[in-house]
Amino acid sequence: MTTSHALGWGKVILLGEHAVVYGFPALAAALDRGVSAQALPTPAGGRLRLDVPAWELATTASDEHPTGRALAAIADELGIGRPALTFVAEAQVPPGAGLGSSAALAVAVTRALMAHYNRRPDVAALTAAAGAGEIVHHGKPSGIDVAIAIAGGFGVYRKSTGLRAMTAPPLRLLVAPGETQAIGGSGATEMPRELMRSTAKMVQHVAEVTHGDPDDPRLRELGGLTDAGARALLARDFAELGAAMNRAHTVLGDLGVSTQRLDNMCSLARGAGAHGAKLTGAGGGGAVIALAPPDREAAVLAAWKAAGLAGFAADVGR
Repeated sequence: MTTSHALGWGKVILLGEHAVVYGFPALAAALDRGVSAQALPTPAGGRLRLDVPAWELATTASDEHPTGRALAAIADELGIGRPALTFVAEAQVPPGAGLGSSAALAVAVTRALMAHYNRRPDVAALTAAAGAGEIVHHGKPSGIDVAIAIAGGFGVYRKSTGLRAMTAPPLRLLVAPGETQAIGGSGATEMPRELMRSTAKMVQHVAEVTHGDPDDPRLRELGGLTDAGARALLARDFAELGAAMNRAHTVLGDLGVSTQRLDNMCSLARGAGAHGAKLTGAGGGGAVIALAPPDREAAVLAAWKAAGLAGFAADVGR
């Protein structure tokens, strides 16, 4: 057995969230930050444990806390029982913000466990174990968060074929974690608070408004925007990519997953000169991403800061 240290990347979805659940493609990129985890033997024995100080989180595999149950699911998938191990995780992404935090943690913990037991870093086993943890958190996740957390870089993801890596230079994005608010100008006028910041519940919300029909024109349009955005990314046509992002945000709002705050964050970014801005992730809170010319990045971040939002710049797709 060895002491181990492992990483799972955070992520942004550039285009295609929610449509990906119905078999359409989604364009995703790894953030330049994520979650790292170290597996250490617990000196006095004890329960399989996880500590994430940045999230003020401490739980065990026997707790009813969702992350504790996810830890148990990972251990069960790997068939290791409940060893006397403590995971100490360093998180550089906020939880519940649409940036793939739970998948990054699941991948980091799984990698640390596999290294601790000197297991070959098999991608299929890593995906299955981290995916078991994600099921606890999100019910029926598409799998895109785990795929990017493992692979990094850019990729187009489909449920039927998994992640297809794309070779492209890193992309500079501006990211602003949001807050949960009632929906205003995008779709429904109010969202029950229990839906907010829950991927599983947001996916269910979309299933209800589309009647689970993959031929819903909004889902098809989101899939088409992914194809257009992927072409624009490869061509470095940032104005076209930004336009696809703007339209995707409008469609996601029509599906009822945006909020007044997210809409305002996007409007601020566009008003400050961004090519495009949209929510990223399941919606109902979470984060906004913006693509801006280099000479407008500071203006976008300043506009967000004036509105009380702590945005940051990230090189995604590394």
